[in-house]
Amino acid sequence: MSIVGIVSMKGGVGKTSTTANLAAALASNLGPNHISVVDLDPQNALHWHFGINDKKLGVCKNAVMGANIGDVSVESQYGILCLPYGRFNETDREAFEHLLSHDAGWLGEQLEEAGIGDGGIVLVDVPPGPSVYLKQIFACADLILIVLLADAGSYATVPAMESWLKDMSVLRPKLDSYYVLNQVDKSQILNRDVTELLQHHLGSRISPISIHLDEAVREALAFRQPVVVYSPQGKASADMTQLAAWLIEKLNQ
Repeated sequence: MSIVGIVSMKGGVGKTSTTANLAAALASNLGPNHISVVDLDPQNALHWHFGINDKKLGVCKNAVMGANIGDVSVESQYGILCLPYGRFNETDREAFEHLLSHDAGWLGEQLEEAGIGDGGIVLVDVPPGPSVYLKQIFACADLILIVLLADAGSYATVPAMESWLKDMSVLRPKLDSYYVLNQVDKSQILNRDVTELLQHHLGSRISPISIHLDEAVREALAFRQPVVVYSPQGKASADMTQLAAWLIEKLNQ
């Protein structure tokens, strides 16, 4: 099992859509039943990308009840196993986050116990910024992907992300992390300039595959499908396919 955390330091960068669409691209490459996704973001949006109806019971409430998260797994029609965050009230969320704050290895232990991702890849979507969820993924991940937009707002978050990574490296010195640029539109001067600036600043720490701006990504979500299914010939689908191949290569090194 390989665990990949999909993270960001700010919202609105397309982190969840990247998680879902990358999972679908990986499933197309490796075949069905090799890819799992875990939603550790209270926004509880990941399952919509796979056409899965909202479930009352998810990772959050199930954990508070003391059960294993494998009990809430749902097989999507795209051959991807999805573990939604699920519906919750504030009491549930607070209790779940309290549990996570007192057991840094909870996620890794739960996945292993349930056999989630055995022989495959698990993608974990966590909320933006520092949190107990981010600490969980840093404790068990084999690789971290940090989603950025090619804009000034995302560029400004890089120092904070780098500081966080430095702190975490004390516990996981061999954990690899890479930045992925999303919604790249080189027809826009500012977008192009920030892309070049980030590539220069981050060097080999930035993925060689960027995800181009493609309206099909939003349309795919409206139809509750991964973009590689909705628009297989589109720019974003081609990028996701290449990113999936690159990620497999990195995990196999």
